[in-house]
Amino acid sequence: MPAAAMPAATRLFLAGNAVAMTGNGLVLAFTLIYLHQARGIALPVVGLLLAAGAAAGLLAVTVSGVLLDWLGARRVLIGIILGQAAAQVLLAWAHNAATALPALLLYGATWAPMFPAISTVIARLTPDPATQQRVFAINFTAQNAALGVGTVLGAAVANVHHPGSFQALFLANAASCLIFAAVLTFLPTLRTAPAKKERRASYRDVLAHSGLRLALVASLIVAFTGYPAFDSGLPAYASVEAHVSARIVALSLTVNTALIVLAQLFVLRRVRRARRSSALAVSGLILAVSWAVFGLAALPVAATGRIAFVFGFTALFALGETVLAPTVGPLVNRLTDDRLRGRANSLAALSQSLAFIVCPALATGFIAAGAAAVWIGLLCAGCLGTIAVGARLRRALTSDQDYVTEAPATESEPVAAVRDE
Repeated sequence: MPAAAMPAATRLFLAGNAVAMTGNGLVLAFTLIYLHQARGIALPVVGLLLAAGAAAGLLAVTVSGVLLDWLGARRVLIGIILGQAAAQVLLAWAHNAATALPALLLYGATWAPMFPAISTVIARLTPDPATQQRVFAINFTAQNAALGVGTVLGAAVANVHHPGSFQALFLANAASCLIFAAVLTFLPTLRTAPAKKERRASYRDVLAHSGLRLALVASLIVAFTGYPAFDSGLPAYASVEAHVSARIVALSLTVNTALIVLAQLFVLRRVRRARRSSALAVSGLILAVSWAVFGLAALPVAATGRIAFVFGFTALFALGETVLAPTVGPLVNRLTDDRLRGRANSLAALSQSLAFIVCPALATGFIAAGAAAVWIGLLCAGCLGTIAVGARLRRALTSDQDYVTEAPATESEPVAAVRDE
């Protein structure tokens, strides 16, 4: 069954989000550099400031789930994006720790909830399962491409000897947020009025669904073995254990982004015909192999060999991401309804927020202790846990839930069907 045509409102949303992500790319890689080198804030203090922002996001994401279901995804996302714009303006004029703290707290409190809000908007705009999966994949690709473009532009402008260059980037990001907020006003309200006698929903209702619990467990494992671990672990392990230059680390990130952009739609065509549970298991296998390849970069081989292992890792990791993008988010939204959708997406995003706080400490801690191989082994084991969850989901989901389109005629129902308990 082919996917339905993408609604015009969805195309408008994707375009607006791409503009905002380009703005985020302008500053995402340079906030620490700006605060430390351009503003002279001590590096440990900058680390604490960034951790405080991440902690604010961890608290805000659970509240945002309730607001998404109460007020509607569009309204909440507009508020989030406007908050980000304000945070960027505050950062542009931050000159010490005291002035940077409120800006980073506001930024963290709006960055983490942005992703479940985006997922909820996509799910509400495109209820058709096949179209929804395609939109999740296209949005993931567009976000990565936009962040990459923004990073390149930011690198061309940023100059640690001229704080004004960073101020221009932060203000440009704020402008991109305002453009996205304006675009969101043209979307439907995306809120369903609750029935008069309907019981008030809660997070307990989300966790009462056995299949959704499994999907959230998968989100948790993916968070700790996926991008948060990649984001902190790549520069730390590549520089300390693989002994490659910062330039090679930057080029490996380019390899990762380029492969995502080039491969996502090709992978989507393959994933669409597969079970969601099988796609989840395949992503776990690919990520496990990628981390194992990364581990080989510490072997005492020639520099070209170590560089090849680093590039191979980021390329394989990108392939795993292209399988995950049209799988985990659409699965979470398939197993919930509009009454609980915001809460379900927020719980899935909560794992990411927690991982972004914990993973840097784990990566640097294991590497500093001389136990980098143990860290790699734990990541591989976690990826194998994703495979196990995928196998359990295959037995738990009905064919209608497990397949994006209609199940093949020869496919029988799973042993146990998911029930709303």
